Amino acid sequence: MDGDVQYGLRNRFHQIDWRRMQLEYPPLPLPNVALRNRGDLTFEDMSTKWRFDVGEDISHGMALADLDGDGDLDVVINRLGKSAAVLRNDAPAPRVAIRLSGAKPNTSGIGSRIRVLGGAVPTQQREVVAGGLYLSSSEALLTFATGTSKEVTIEVDWRDGRKTVIRGARPNRLYDIDQQSAQPALSPVADPAVAGGPALFQDVSAQLGGHTHVEPYFDDYARQLLLPNAFSQLGPGVAWDDIDGDGDEDLFVGAGQTGKLTWFRNDAGGLKPAAVRVPAAPGDLTTILGWPDGRGGRAILAGVSNYEMLATEPTLTAPSVLSYSVGTGTVASVVPGDTASIGAIAVADYSGDGRLDIFVGGRIRPGGYPLSPSSRLFRNAGDTLVHDTANDRLFAGIGMVSSALFSDINGDGWQDLILAIEWGTIRVFFNEKGRFRAAPDLPGLAGLYSRWNGIATGDLDGDGRLDIVATSWGRNTDYRATETRPLLLFAGFFGPRGSPGVLLAQEDPRIRGVAPLTSYARLGAAMPGLSSRVRTFASYADASIEDVLGSTASDVVKLGATTMDHMVFLNRGDRFEARPLPMDAQMAPAFYAGVADFNGDGKEDVFLSQNFFATEVATPRYDAGRSLLLAGDGAGNLKAVAGQLSGLMVYGEQRGAAYADFNADGRLDLVVSQNGAATRLFQNVAAKPGLRVRLAGPPGNPTGIGTQMRLMYGDRRGPVREVQAGSGYWSQNGAVQVLGRSTDPTALWVRWPGGGEQVIELTRGQSEITVRAR
Repeated sequence: MDGDVQYGLRNRFHQIDWRRMQLEYPPLPLPNVALRNRGDLTFEDMSTKWRFDVGEDISHGMALADLDGDGDLDVVINRLGKSAAVLRNDAPAPRVAIRLSGAKPNTSGIGSRIRVLGGAVPTQQREVVAGGLYLSSSEALLTFATGTSKEVTIEVDWRDGRKTVIRGARPNRLYDIDQQSAQPALSPVADPAVAGGPALFQDVSAQLGGHTHVEPYFDDYARQLLLPNAFSQLGPGVAWDDIDGDGDEDLFVGAGQTGKLTWFRNDAGGLKPAAVRVPAAPGDLTTILGWPDGRGGRAILAGVSNYEMLATEPTLTAPSVLSYSVGTGTVASVVPGDTASIGAIAVADYSGDGRLDIFVGGRIRPGGYPLSPSSRLFRNAGDTLVHDTANDRLFAGIGMVSSALFSDINGDGWQDLILAIEWGTIRVFFNEKGRFRAAPDLPGLAGLYSRWNGIATGDLDGDGRLDIVATSWGRNTDYRATETRPLLLFAGFFGPRGSPGVLLAQEDPRIRGVAPLTSYARLGAAMPGLSSRVRTFASYADASIEDVLGSTASDVVKLGATTMDHMVFLNRGDRFEARPLPMDAQMAPAFYAGVADFNGDGKEDVFLSQNFFATEVATPRYDAGRSLLLAGDGAGNLKAVAGQLSGLMVYGEQRGAAYADFNADGRLDLVVSQNGAATRLFQNVAAKPGLRVRLAGPPGNPTGIGTQMRLMYGDRRGPVREVQAGSGYWSQNGAVQVLGRSTDPTALWVRWPGGGEQVIELTRGQSEITVRAR
C-alpha cells in the first residue's frame, strides 16, 4: 500500500513538472545556419544564398549523402513535428568524390584517412567516420574540391597501416578505392625542412639558473570591477648591456614588486647569475635599459610602476625611474614620481648634444583607467636630467602609452618619437633639431585605433626606410573590432559612490543601437543603481548604453578601437601602407616585436612574444601562442615559421624580449621573459653567420644609440638597421648588431645621430667590424 501511494505521488509530481515545463519553457524554433569557410579561420553566413533558410523550426538530426549521384553531397534535415528538409547540392565547382571499399567487416573503410593534394588548396584531409553527428550518420562518401587543377593526387591511409596512392586523378569523377590494392606504407620520412639540420634556435635557459620572474598577487578589480583586464601583470622588461665593459653584453631582467633586478654576467659567451647588492623593487619594474653613468661607466635604468603601491598608500611618492649601479649596489632616483603609473621609457640623443635623453611614458592612472595620464621628456644636462617643459606640451594627456620608441622614421638623422597608445592610434612626433612636432595625419596610420601593446621599427622591404610593427590583441579574443563596427569603451564616474567606471560596448544591429558587452550580474555589482533602470535579464538583453547609464550617459567619455590586429606599416615616405601580420600571428595577444635578420639571409624578420593570462573573470586566458618567428622575404611580406623549425616554443605569458649575439658567433640570439614564470634563453645555432658591427660613440652615447647602418653590395644596398634603447616592449636589444648577408658585401654604410655619414670598405669574408664616431 505504502509503495503504491509513493508511486502515485511521484507520478503526480512528474505530471506537474512536465506541465510546468511546457508553460515555462516553450519551444524555441530558430532558423538553420550555414557558414562558408573563407580560408583565413573566419566564416561567412551563407544561410540564405545556400537555401538553408527553410523557415524557423526545431532541427535535430542532419546527414549528408549523394542522393542524385552527381558527385556532391546533398543534405537531409530532420525537423521536429515537420516534414524532413531535403536540400539538393547544385554546386558547379569541380571536385572528386571518393568511396572506399574496405576489407570485411569494415567494408566502408571507417577510420581511414583520405588526403587530396594539389586541389583547391594544397592539402585537404578527411577521416571516414560512422556517426559523429547529432543522432545521425552521413554516407561514407567524401568529396574534395579540385579548383582549377587538371589533376590531383589521392592518398588513403587504411586502418591496417597500408596505403593507397592514386596520382593523376581527374576532376568530376568518382573514385572507388579498394583496400585489396593497398601497399605497405613506407617508413616515415623526416620533414625535409627539418632533415637538413637542427632547428634555428636551441633552448639554453639552463644558463639562467632557473630564474623566475617575481609577481605577487594583486587584485586589480577591487578598485575598478569592470576593467577589461588586469594591469598589475604587464612586465617584465629585459635588456642586453655590457655593464662591466669587458666587450660582452650582459643580460638584465626586471622584477615585480618585492623582487630584485637580476644580472646575468656574460663570461666568454656563456651567461652566469651574478650577485647584485640592490634592494627589493618598490613597485613593479617596467622598462629596463642600459645607461652611461656620466663617470665612464654603465648603469641600468628601470621604470617603476606605482599602480599597486597607490592602492594601499594613496599619498606615497615613488620615483618614476631608478638608476642601478649593479657593481656597488647604489640605487638613485633619476626621474621623480608622478600621479601616473610608469610603463614605457625610451632613450636617445634627441637634443643633438651628444648625450642621451629620456622619454617617460605614463601607462595608467591607478584606479582611474582609462583617464589619460601625461608623459614626460627629460633632457640630459650632463650631471642631471632636466624636465623638458618646452616639448612636454605635446604629451600632456596624450593617452595611455603602452610602448615608446625613438627612431629616425623620416631619415633626416634626428630621432623621432613613436608611441603605441591603448585605445588610440600609433602616434609619430617628428624631431626638428631637438623640438618635437606632432606628425600630420599620415595615411595608413591615421584613423587606425586599437589597444596597442608594443612597437618596433625595421626595414622589412629593404628600401632604406624604417617600417613600423605594432602589436595588439589579435583576432582570437572575445571582442572583434572593425572600422564599421568598432569596439567601444565608455568611461565616467558611474561606479560605486561616483568612482571611475568603465564599460565595454558595441553596436547591436538587433536593437539598432550600442549595447553593453558586460554581463548583467557583473554590471549590477559595479553599478548599484542599475536594477532601478533595467529590472530584468530580459530587459537588459534589449537595453542600450543609454538605458544602462541613465542620467550619467551624457557625461561619459567614449573611446574606440577599429582593429585588434597586429600590424605592419610599410613606410612609403609620405604615407604608410597598413598590412595585418599573418593569421598565425593573430591567434594570441602580442607584446614585444623584434625586427632583425634571425636566419641570416640578408632579409629582416620579426619575432613576437605572445599570450596574456590576467583576463577579467568572464574571459578565458589568452594562451594560444608560444612565441612566433615570422620570416621576411625582403619585400615586406612575412611568413610564420613553425615552432619545430624555429625552436622557439614558450607557452607562458611572454612580455619583454630582446635579441643579441651574446656568444659572438655572428648569429642573433633571443631572451624571452614570462610574467610570473621562468625566463627563457635561446641560442641561434643554424643561421648563416652575419657581420658583427660594434659602434664606439661619444662619451655621452658610447654604444651609438640612434645610429643607422646597412650593408652595401656594390650599387645595391641591404636593409637598414637602427641601434635603439627601449624598442619592442619595455626592453633593449643588444647594441652590437649582426647584419645578415645575402652575398658578400663590399662596404658598410653608417649614419650617426645628427646625420653624419660614413662608408667603410669591407674585406671579403670579414666577420666583425668596429666603427668609431668621427
